[in-house]
Amino acid sequence: MTGLLILVFTALAGIAWWRLSQGKEMARHAASAVCRQHGLVLMDDTVMLRDVQLRQEDPVRAWGFKYQFEFARNGVLHQGGTVLLTPGHGATVVIATDNGQLIERV
Repeated sequence: MTGLLILVFTALAGIAWWRLSQGKEMARHAASAVCRQHGLVLMDDTVMLRDVQLRQEDPVRAWGFKYQFEFARNGVLHQGGTVLLTPGHGATVVIATDNGQLIERV
């Protein structure tokens, strides 16, 4: 019985790790595409998991993973880029600019 519990726990941990890795790659791809489209440079070509977000305004998609990234414009480093991944839907990329927020759905 203990062996079965260990096997189930290990399998669930493996599935969770695989899903998080897959989500991170999707977020990196979305951030890279939006940055390239707007003439920005995605720093280190990477994103970092910031939190799991609960969204009250839309009960159908009540949770998602929020990734953070840094970008450069004209050689100046900026922070403030986020990617929100919701299950079954595309990524939403939000970039803080001097003129307000740039919001793109990928």
